[in-house]
Amino acid sequence: MITKGTRLDSLDSFYSTCYAVRKAVRTTKIAKKRIRLINGGYNGSMQEFRKVVVPYWKKFGVNPKKYWYDIYCESDGKYDPRYIPDSIWSRKILPYYNDLIFRKAYTDKGALERMLPGVAHPETVVKNSGGYYMDGDNNLITREEALALCLKEDRLIFKPAIFSGGGGGIQFYESDSMGEEDILKYFDLFRVNFVAQRIVKQHPDLARINDTSLNTIRVMTFHFKGEFHLLSAQLRMGTNNSKIDNVTSGGCSCPIKPDGWLQEKSVTRKSEWSDRHPSGLLFKDIHVPSYDTVIETAFRCHRLLPYFNLIGWDFAVREDGTPVLIEFNLMPDQNQVAGGPTFGDLTDEVLEEVYLTKKKKQ
Repeated sequence: MITKGTRLDSLDSFYSTCYAVRKAVRTTKIAKKRIRLINGGYNGSMQEFRKVVVPYWKKFGVNPKKYWYDIYCESDGKYDPRYIPDSIWSRKILPYYNDLIFRKAYTDKGALERMLPGVAHPETVVKNSGGYYMDGDNNLITREEALALCLKEDRLIFKPAIFSGGGGGIQFYESDSMGEEDILKYFDLFRVNFVAQRIVKQHPDLARINDTSLNTIRVMTFHFKGEFHLLSAQLRMGTNNSKIDNVTSGGCSCPIKPDGWLQEKSVTRKSEWSDRHPSGLLFKDIHVPSYDTVIETAFRCHRLLPYFNLIGWDFAVREDGTPVLIEFNLMPDQNQVAGGPTFGDLTDEVLEEVYLTKKKKQ
């Protein structure tokens, strides 16, 4: 209940914090399942954990759980205290650096072209925003007109416009095996706030990995003390003729080196490591096309979003080499299992600001 004198910005902060806490609880449950899946992970001794990890976090008033480091340090073979537990990431780091109250509006896929001009986006045929149907040029249309536009297309991908991730809720339309009833079913399924877009025709170097999925580049950027940093980059690939590239949907993820070549091994949702894709391609022989341009584009877009200092970006690369912004995430997951500590050499500075000085500087 809002009473006289209530500060709306305080309420905004409260609701954002509640969301972050709920996500922290979910990530903790996921971590406990994962540690069982990988048979305990690194599972170093308690003596080593207390010697290496506990003192590092004690100065910040934090007592992290050991299982986080058994998960992260499995491939390292030793404890590195700079890893950020996902519960701390969701509960403390993200709410500190991102104004999460704006998250819903800013991640609306129906508004990305207006919000971030000058970058390629998937071609929208129809969208629904707040219950209103619109065409790709933002003209208001009827449901019947929206149906007619969709029926002109050979292939479409339907997505939730807000709060989607991990491939959740995505539906495909193919005219050779589907028709009017299927499109109407999707209209009724999504009801409001969705987009229907043409399938991006990806670069042949990415299509040869798995041509049934749009294989995308996940980039995390960080605006810190006036500079933009690349925290991680990975190529997400579909497997076994899947239409989705997300790791949570059965795909795999491989870190990208600064020169655009993939590292030697990728990892799956089940923490299975491999040096080659099911298609037979060795990961170390795969180069990501237009990689430098993707990073430059992510930095350029980040400058247009001043409320958020930590952003996860998903890019495809078109046939002609043009980066295409698929979406961005304002509560991105970390990539520590495959990519190492999220903040790397910046970790001490970041934690000192969050826990000790508490003076965020853009």
